[in-house]
Amino acid sequence: MHSNLNLSILALLASAATAKPLVDKRQEDLAWGPICGFYQTTSEITGTTSTIFPGKMPSGQKGYMFNWIGITNTTGDLVQSVVGSYPSGLSECEGQAAADTAWCVSSEVYGLNAQDQTTQFVGTKTTADANYENGIIIKYTLVDKETYLWNQTMHDAVTGTLLSTYQKTSGAFSLWNTAVELQDQDGNSPTGLTEDQYYLNTTITLDPADAGYGDMMYTQNGCTHTTPTTSDGGKTLNT
Repeated sequence: MHSNLNLSILALLASAATAKPLVDKRQEDLAWGPICGFYQTTSEITGTTSTIFPGKMPSGQKGYMFNWIGITNTTGDLVQSVVGSYPSGLSECEGQAAADTAWCVSSEVYGLNAQDQTTQFVGTKTTADANYENGIIIKYTLVDKETYLWNQTMHDAVTGTLLSTYQKTSGAFSLWNTAVELQDQDGNSPTGLTEDQYYLNTTITLDPADAGYGDMMYTQNGCTHTTPTTSDGGKTLNT
């Protein structure tokens, strides 16, 4: 039995902080902007979708800002489709038009390779407008539960254009959160959000249903959200 959780999330502007979201497994010295998430469910997350309106990309970026939704289980891979802002000449979309002035959109997984080495797996990379008003639909789907093959896609919410995709065998996931991740570059501090950022029409699918999942939200650093509700005993939660 599956449960769908639909919520609209507003991430307000906030200064960098040292709070650490549950799904992060990177460096200990990262800083964070607004975070909305759910504490761990006893069910499995089998899919999620949301439309991000990232706001205007900061100009003259000196560090790194990565905006993403992450799903993980604290010990395995972190699935994360990224809308990123990079220092000049260091964008993952380097070589594409406007790589230094536009958001770089990429479907990624942070985890271990076959040699048990920590690796950032990166799929298709596409530059997007500096102010992406159309919104970007992020979708993660468990394609095969026997192998735990996960598929990521990022589409333009208006035109339907596929911006990025990636597939990787990972594992069962039970944690979900948004993040504004901030990293410096050679001692240069990053610029965080300069406009409000929104996630709309968010859905999280669980198997089996978790009737209490909608009560497990947490926020940090200025993120706000509408309240998830259910009309069918926890199979589907909506806002």
